[in-house]
Amino acid sequence: MSTRPGLIGMARNGRLDIIAGLLGLLAALALLPVQLFLDDVYVRTLPAVLLTASLLYLIAARSEFPGELPVLSPRMSRLLPSAIVVGCAVLLALAGLMGGRGMIFYYIAAVVGAGLLVLILFVDEEYFSPTLLLFLIILFGVVVRFSALYTTPGYIGIDIWSHAADWSTAIREAGSLAPIDDRKYYAAPLYHLLVVGSSLLLDVPIKTALYLVLGVAMPLSVVLIYSTATFFVEKRWAVFATAIYAMSATVIEWGIHIIPTSLGLVFFLAIFYALDRMLRIDYRPRDFLLVVFFSVAVILTHQISSFIMVVFTGSGLIAYFLISLGVFDIGQGTWKRSSTRESVNLTGLMVFDLGLMTFMWSLTPQSGNSFLVVMMSYLEEAVEAGDTGTVSQGNIPESVLPAPTMMETFVEYLDVLGFLLVLMLTIVGCYYIIRQENISHATFTAVVATVAMLIFVFVFPMLGIRTFVPGRWFPFVAAPMAVIGAIGLAYLVDNTKPSIVLTVLLVFILIFPAASMFSSDSTLESPPFEGTQPRYSYTNAELAAVDAMSQYTAPRDENNTMYWATDHPYQTVFDRTLYWRSISSTEGHGVPIGLYDNSNGFVSGRVGENSEGLEVKNNSDGFIYREYEQSGATVFQLLYNHTSTGQSPQVRPEQVCGGNRDVVYTNEEVTVCTQPGA
Repeated sequence: MSTRPGLIGMARNGRLDIIAGLLGLLAALALLPVQLFLDDVYVRTLPAVLLTASLLYLIAARSEFPGELPVLSPRMSRLLPSAIVVGCAVLLALAGLMGGRGMIFYYIAAVVGAGLLVLILFVDEEYFSPTLLLFLIILFGVVVRFSALYTTPGYIGIDIWSHAADWSTAIREAGSLAPIDDRKYYAAPLYHLLVVGSSLLLDVPIKTALYLVLGVAMPLSVVLIYSTATFFVEKRWAVFATAIYAMSATVIEWGIHIIPTSLGLVFFLAIFYALDRMLRIDYRPRDFLLVVFFSVAVILTHQISSFIMVVFTGSGLIAYFLISLGVFDIGQGTWKRSSTRESVNLTGLMVFDLGLMTFMWSLTPQSGNSFLVVMMSYLEEAVEAGDTGTVSQGNIPESVLPAPTMMETFVEYLDVLGFLLVLMLTIVGCYYIIRQENISHATFTAVVATVAMLIFVFVFPMLGIRTFVPGRWFPFVAAPMAVIGAIGLAYLVDNTKPSIVLTVLLVFILIFPAASMFSSDSTLESPPFEGTQPRYSYTNAELAAVDAMSQYTAPRDENNTMYWATDHPYQTVFDRTLYWRSISSTEGHGVPIGLYDNSNGFVSGRVGENSEGLEVKNNSDGFIYREYEQSGATVFQLLYNHTSTGQSPQVRPEQVCGGNRDVVYTNEEVTVCTQPGA
């Protein structure tokens, strides 16, 4: 064992990684009181993650232990890949027999995921095969995603009903983009053109084409993480980065809720690879043109994804300027020979991306104006008075709001646990990268991009700014986090006492796959904790009721519009299907969310604004009740003194369709009723 100087001594000698690690410790302690002022799960957990990561890095930096981790026996090394394949087959059989994913499925999936990580981390070099491991990762990803996709009636999620069931279907029937000429995707139609084109080429329905093309592309695209990670770490750690990315809950989410964000994510991963390749090698013009090509593809696919792409590209330019300041000693001769070309190309790329994005956004229709103008106005409102896009709970006292149950608290932490574990390794990797002899333009770009993207994810929402839709950023930031996390783990393995790093690895293996498989994000269509996690899919009976509604709701003129009330998210299916648009309110509302009052029970109506705040604007004529409202985590608006907030009460059928209300339709799960005579 070789002992290094003390931490304070290394900090005095200018070790930036040690200085950052010590500052991380102090920041973690300073952040602890923040939870007294902000009630947020990340505020409560991030200090502990930062503290743990800083301690792990400083321990590794203080002493060097050349010990090695244990390896699997030859017999286990040969059997475990077969066991993982058998486990995937069992998962497929379970999904088929049970008609979908369930608790048993998630338990077995967590075990298979843990086995995959064990194989990656502990298989002996003699049996280590990146090709085999990547095949197993992709196989597992395909099984987890397609077990949901092909056993779920209809679609999974909310927005997909607009993109696939509505707009893509209408585009195919019309043979043009006319059905979305008033939508923001008229200027970003690549997703819809791809789905419709695949449907026509393969001669299959829209849903089948979507799953065969984008559904397959999502689990396959994780190979780009491996290709990127090999620029920085050995193949074992590159495979590890690929595995944790593929198993991340938010990445699984956009593999089953397949919307333009999903396609934008695929293109982003290609940019991540191509840009890092450009910064790592003596690249040719074709490499730069590849980055430009995928940048244009993102801009023509999804507005939020394109903004995230610009943040990532801008991070490369920021990283260049920071390195140019001379803070990092990376070999000035080599840097000066290559830096001018890189800076010119990155500047040109940024100017091109910003120019094209601004031009396209200025042509994009949104709410009667251009998308650019609307987004700027939203941002201005958010900066001045907080984000007005969501209804806050206002001045509702805590005594009125139902206290969170133990299960709700458990799920709240479960949903962020996998992300926090990867974040811990990412922080370790960031410390390692900023050490002078380890820095490079490519690695530092990943660090700057991760920090910048996490600011959009965490900091802006805490300031009330949600205009950038922070929930969409997680699968994108997970890409550089996976690579940096692999760098951090490789450093810990090489420099930390085996007993410590083995503990870290075992905790990660046991917790990360389980947290990912049971998370609300990755189980949209079949939540394991149904009374706490919302279900964003629908049964055959629930979809039959949607179809049947067209028979009972004839179009009315603007002075005689019929209003309906139901729960969220069920109301989004009605609001986003083609035929419902023709029978919805002339004000643009389909089925409004139901209202619920603590004292009066279920109250139907539409929420409107007046000078005093939120109120029931007018009562609904009809009510759509589904059995799931009794046991599921459906959302209603809780009313209190003209203020409302989303809550999940258990609503009984008599509260909605009891009394003298007329029942006009019913099946085994859904009842539709109206006010007497309506």
